Formats: sequence, structure tokens, C-alpha cells
Amino acid sequence: MKTLKILFTLTLTLTLFSCHVGRMIIYNVSDVNDYKKFPQITLNHPAESFQFAEEQKESLDTNIFPKSVIPDEKITDFTSLFEQTKTTSFLIVKNDIIVYEEYFYDHDKNSLFTSFSVAKSYISALVGIAVDEGYIGSVQDSITTYLTDFENPGFGKITIEHLLNMESGIRFRENYFNPFAEITRYYYGLNLRKYVPKLKIEEDPGTYHYKSVNTLLLGMILEKATGKPLEQYFQEKIWTPLGMESDGTLNIDSDKGHMVKSFCGVNATSRDYAKFGRLYLNKGMWNGKRILSEEWILKSISHRSGQRSSIYYSYQWRSDNDGNFWAQGHLGQFIFVNPSQNIIIIRTGKKYGGVNWPLVLARISQKI
Repeated sequence: MKTLKILFTLTLTLTLFSCHVGRMIIYNVSDVNDYKKFPQITLNHPAESFQFAEEQKESLDTNIFPKSVIPDEKITDFTSLFEQTKTTSFLIVKNDIIVYEEYFYDHDKNSLFTSFSVAKSYISALVGIAVDEGYIGSVQDSITTYLTDFENPGFGKITIEHLLNMESGIRFRENYFNPFAEITRYYYGLNLRKYVPKLKIEEDPGTYHYKSVNTLLLGMILEKATGKPLEQYFQEKIWTPLGMESDGTLNIDSDKGHMVKSFCGVNATSRDYAKFGRLYLNKGMWNGKRILSEEWILKSISHRSGQRSSIYYSYQWRSDNDGNFWAQGHLGQFIFVNPSQNIIIIRTGKKYGGVNWPLVLARISQKI
């Protein structure tokens, strides 16, 4: 009887694990340790790395805590802010100098932190580089110029720019708690290339709806356009030239599928995340060398025509009316840049918490 129970449990586990719904049940809702559960490809740090200078830690100005900014009464200072929001790292770079750096929950400067959707901003950069290099003719190209195997009609109307701005009109439910939503299938699925051709159109392109599949398609376009695996292009165009100090990783769907989860799969140290922010702070230049065109940077951090909001979305980046811009991921992962103060802030955490992080980071950057 004991043997039968063991066999039943093993069979049930294998059955559940073989489908995305089962893996969601086994793994539970997404958390910051998810990147360890999926197969990874290593991004190797180059022999020569870029390192920020360091100086004595700055004290942070607690005048940023009025209730209009942080309504949570349990948060009265930075210690309580980091505790209540389960922050795992907090890094501030000003004028290429690390002026504040703290790690929590047994993490340190060598720890990898998962990006979640911060990864989308990296993919945007790679698309910009591919345009600069002539692999992609124009962001006005139809996506079917590069992706030719859609089974359903209507995809020819979608341009690369529609994907960049989350305006594709593709049906894709971005509900992280629904086991039957498309995002669940794509996040936990083992063969993303199998799912993509069956996508359907929900509406004509041109209206903003945040959908992770747009970035996945951008990753696929990069592979078709460059003729290189996405991880190779990532290594050549970002990881090596930016002189990353540590090895990073990219999550893939499975060893067999071997497709980079371009919408969520970058894992790096906080210091190396800051280097990506530095590239955009310096408008695509890196220590005297052009990595990405200034035009692409400006399109990413500028407000698009017709937008009226306090927060704007363009080319997989967000920005505000004060000139700040940031890459943002699930549970409050941030690469935040304040160009006027020459500041980059990295925040990683286990949860978002009851704060408006873009506003908090903007206030910190004004007072550091």
C-alpha cells in the first residue's frame, strides 16, 4: 500500500509539473526566487569590468515621508520603509559614485536579483541597437516581416513600434493570479515557440494595453533579424560592453525549448543593474563609445504625442513630468534615473508595499 501511495504521488506530481497550471500550483504565485526555479543561460562578465567609485554612505533625508507620499502609518523612516516593503537591496549612484548601498535578507553586493519586467527595457535597448546596426529596417516594419508563422489573421497590421509601446491589440490576459490566463501559460510554459503562432487579435493596434507577449515577440524578432540567439546578442551588445562585474543569467522556458523569457528573465546584481541605468543616463554613450543611439534613448524617455498623464510609457520605459524615467518590474523592482541630479537608484524587493515607489525614489533623488 505504501508503495502504491508513493507511485500515485509521483505520478500526480509529474502530471501536474508537465502543464503550466500544475507548475503554477506547485510553485505558487510568482516571487523573487522564481528565477532559480527555471532553467538559465549564463551571461559571462568580461575580463575588464567597469566599477563605480565608492564613498562613505550618505544619510538619507527622512523629510520624504509625509502621508501624501507614504500613507502607511507603520513607515516613518528608511528602516521601517525597507522593512515594511521587504526591500532586498537599495543602491544609489550619484556622479558615478556609490553613495548609498544596503542589502537585506542575507543578500549582499554579489547576490543576483531577478528583474521581472525590468527585463523589457533591456529588450528595447537591443531592438534599438539592431536598428542602429541595420538588422531591423525600421520600427515601422510589420512584425510579419520577421515572424511569418502566425496561424490567425491580422498580425500584418502590427508594427515593431506597436510592440514597443504595448499597442499591438493582441489578445493576452495579463492576470498573474488566473491559472488560465495567457500570462500564466507563458510564464510557466515549457515551449513558448509553440504558443506564439496561435495568438489572436483582440482589437486594431494603436491603443495602450500592457501585455508581456509584446516583449516576447520583440525577442523573437531580434533572433530572426540578427540571425543570432538572443542570449548571444545580449552578451555582445550589453553585458560585455557595459563591463558587468558579475555573471548574470537569462531564464529560458525549458532546456528543450531553449527560448529566453525576454519579458521577465534577466537576473543580475544591483551594481550591474545600475550600469544599464548609466547607459541611458548618458544617452547611449559608454565611456566615450556609442552603444545605443541618442535618438532611441530620447524616444524611450520622452512623452509620446497625445499622451496626458503623470506617468508615461514609451519603448518599454516609464517617465514622469519632471524628467525622471525608470524600468519597472513585478513586486517593485526598479532601475530609476534622475538625469537632472545625475542619479541612478536600484530598488529590489519581495513585494511592492504600500508606497508610490516612483514618487519616493524621485524625492530621494532630489535630496541625496
